[in-house]
Amino acid sequence: MLFEYEDFAGFSNCATFRHQGLKLIITTVIGPRILYFGREDGPNHLLVREEHCGLLGGEYRSYGGHRLWTGPEERPKTYTSDSYSVEVYEEAEAVRFASRVDEFFVRKLMRVSPIQGGFRIEHQLLNCGAYDVELCPWAITVMDPGGECVIPMHPVRPQSEGLLPVQPVVLWAYAQMDDPRYTWGKRVARLRSTDDPNPTKFGSYVSQGVAAYSNHGETFVKQFDVQPKGSSHIDMGCNFESYTKQGMLEVESLGYLQKVSPSGSTAVHTEKWFLVDGIVPSSDADAGAWFDQLEL
Repeated sequence: MLFEYEDFAGFSNCATFRHQGLKLIITTVIGPRILYFGREDGPNHLLVREEHCGLLGGEYRSYGGHRLWTGPEERPKTYTSDSYSVEVYEEAEAVRFASRVDEFFVRKLMRVSPIQGGFRIEHQLLNCGAYDVELCPWAITVMDPGGECVIPMHPVRPQSEGLLPVQPVVLWAYAQMDDPRYTWGKRVARLRSTDDPNPTKFGSYVSQGVAAYSNHGETFVKQFDVQPKGSSHIDMGCNFESYTKQGMLEVESLGYLQKVSPSGSTAVHTEKWFLVDGIVPSSDADAGAWFDQLEL
């Protein structure tokens, strides 16, 4: 058996995976939500909202942890409740956790499997309705506060080799580029989690398909699918986004916008999660080299 059932954060029958010194806990009475990721004897790198622990049923709640949304963001479609129990399907080398079908006829699934050094999380959106729907998978990880999110920037090339743009930097209406929580470097971009109560959010297209979040002397590394050129991404071309305000920071990856047919058609987006010792270096050059040398 790949997991054990345990109680966690006020929720019964959570599926607890233990693999190579790492622990991952995903709910079954709500969600699916991953509410714990870290070393067995270490801190939880995910935020769990204490005010929502153990609450079942009803409207959408920000439980924290890792969730699967549909993009583009709009109310009420994106904010359907995941406060209800999920179905669990055990496979030989993976476990699928499937939500109920929501009021827009979409079913959300996470397929969790252990891999070398971490876990693979396959996100699936299943169209259970009668008509085509257009959406993208949106994987959102709410991190424990106090850390720093870092993404690699595009490799710089001479003008003669770069006539077309290569990487968007996208801001939301409430974001300001001179916000001190941001550092815009040549090799990396950073967004820090602080006590500032004001929200800010940015996005980008990260061709390397990787993002990092350093906290508690360790670094959570998220690898994600990178779609081929010509794929349509929401939010002005983003496959990565990060949002923060006091008490939390989100590390988000997005699949491409696609038409999903009914009767079993799915949109799929895959992440791989790792936890490495140490933090991303503070200097821009060293941080860029850190990503270059990252071995997962």
